[in-house]
Amino acid sequence: MSKKKKSVEINFGMVIIIIIIICISIFIIGRYSGNFNFDTKNNNSSEEQESTEDSNINIYSNNVIMLDIGKLSDKWQVIEKTNGSILYYIQGPANQKEDGTTDDIRINIYLEKNDMTNEEMKTQLLEHSIYSTIEYTKTQLINDIQWREFEAGNKGIKAKILAVMQDGYMYAIEIVGEENLYNQYYNEAMRTAMTIQIASKIPDDVASDVIYNYTNLADIKTGGTQYLLNSLSLPQTVENTNETLPEEYSDYKFTGIAYSDFENAMTKYMTKDVLKSQFSEFINYNGTLYMKEITGTQTDYMIEDIKVKTIKGQETTYEITKQNMNNFIRLIQNITLKYENGVCVVSNVEA
Repeated sequence: MSKKKKSVEINFGMVIIIIIIICISIFIIGRYSGNFNFDTKNNNSSEEQESTEDSNINIYSNNVIMLDIGKLSDKWQVIEKTNGSILYYIQGPANQKEDGTTDDIRINIYLEKNDMTNEEMKTQLLEHSIYSTIEYTKTQLINDIQWREFEAGNKGIKAKILAVMQDGYMYAIEIVGEENLYNQYYNEAMRTAMTIQIASKIPDDVASDVIYNYTNLADIKTGGTQYLLNSLSLPQTVENTNETLPEEYSDYKFTGIAYSDFENAMTKYMTKDVLKSQFSEFINYNGTLYMKEITGTQTDYMIEDIKVKTIKGQETTYEITKQNMNNFIRLIQNITLKYENGVCVVSNVEA
């Protein structure tokens, strides 16, 4: 009887020890597992951030059409070569044939100043392309724009064409290649095609108005900062508290004008960054406008020509040709415009 009792005590003690070991193990595993999961979450977050950054880096734009080339493998290469309506193209994989010719697949990006119906586009493509058959298939929504989709082909060649008419222009992206290569790389090319974006085209009259108004303000300023301030006709609503400005602003004087009033008047035509860089004679100190008083000879330039230089993303850069009416010296200046909060403004100025 006593032996049996001892055996039971030993077994009970072993059970207690095992339970303690299991609890410790669970605690340790749980702790390290928690750390692992936390690190994984951080790693995923970092990967997502890197992925977002990579995506921004991979957006390729030439003139007005943008594509995310990060969707393509290393077998593709952007070729910046204008050919007729083709702005640029992305050369895909190629196969050398026994007869010395080459089969390939590529993505062509088009811009043409033309406005056509589906049938007119189909007729033009049949007349001016390698395709013997072209069929309209459906409308494809990409980045809030309805693109018309066509399928085309001819003697072992297959193609998908996405086209849209906007602001009097035809924008198109074409995936075309030898049938085997087309079938093999179509999904990769189409994923890229689905990232297509079109820059917002600024109407010519809007661009002219903004450029004229901006250059007028800049010209008035060269004659005198007070003249510029007078031209804005801003009310004086701030009392002079005789504040002492930092030493670097010791030659700036109190105007009695709220800086927000000045900023609102100027940012009708330019961004805040351009205001600060090109009109640095005006500063904001505790909500009040202070001005460095400068006088000079106003540069009376007449704008002779405004033409689009580049359109990249949402910004359009114009080459401005001006002539000084006093000494007949011509000046060429690049001014970039964009829409900000629904208003077209100057976003950059280059002499």
